[in-house]
Amino acid sequence: MEVTIYAKDLPPGTTSNIAGAQVLPVTVYAHDAATPAFLAQFVEAARFSYRRYQLMVGEYYGIRWMPNYFMDREPLPEDGLVSKNSRIADLIPELRDLKKDEHPFPFAYVRQFDTMLVQPSIYLEAMLREFRIAGGTVLVREMHSLREVLDLPQPVIVNCTGLGAKALFNDSELTPVKGQLTFLLPQAEVEYATLPPGGLYMFPRRDGILLGGTHETGIWDLEPNREAEARIVAAHAEIFRGMRV
Repeated sequence: MEVTIYAKDLPPGTTSNIAGAQVLPVTVYAHDAATPAFLAQFVEAARFSYRRYQLMVGEYYGIRWMPNYFMDREPLPEDGLVSKNSRIADLIPELRDLKKDEHPFPFAYVRQFDTMLVQPSIYLEAMLREFRIAGGTVLVREMHSLREVLDLPQPVIVNCTGLGAKALFNDSELTPVKGQLTFLLPQAEVEYATLPPGGLYMFPRRDGILLGGTHETGIWDLEPNREAEARIVAAHAEIFRGMRV
């Protein structure tokens, strides 16, 4: 079967190339609209992808195991994705709540677990390379209308247009969530990720320390929010200044 990918941009000129990425599904659906059938499909998809990424751990794909520390000043939820009662608890190894003398963080409640951290700049390059080796074709082309999509010569079309689906398919329910990241210089000695309260997170990529983040629903603007940047950096700095030596 011959496969062609049509893309407006390719890495490294894509947002995904600098994203924070872990093999752990979060913020992927509207909780108040989820049906039992959808949740069953969600769990099945999580298990399928988890098994696949386990086979890809290593420098070639830019995937490595890493401990995470989920922390808060209030008791951590027991009914979320990262909990013993989670539908995918078996996909979150080393999950346990730590005692105060077992961690250095300035929070009363800390939950440890392991996930696979993905560095997209390496992973996406590897995916494109393997796709082309397998005989696939990649064409840089922006679609401006549904008519352009339907006029493609391929008999089967898989829609992976993301935010572009709103205009192409008149998807009135599609809503963007703007996430802003800040990069610091890489620190090889940092081999763990943190998930403090307030939507913050820190992922240590090989090319830099990634600090997040924001979740601005309904915002299409891609211009950096300097106030958010200052807030994110200051919040992380306060946390790490408070760590016990």
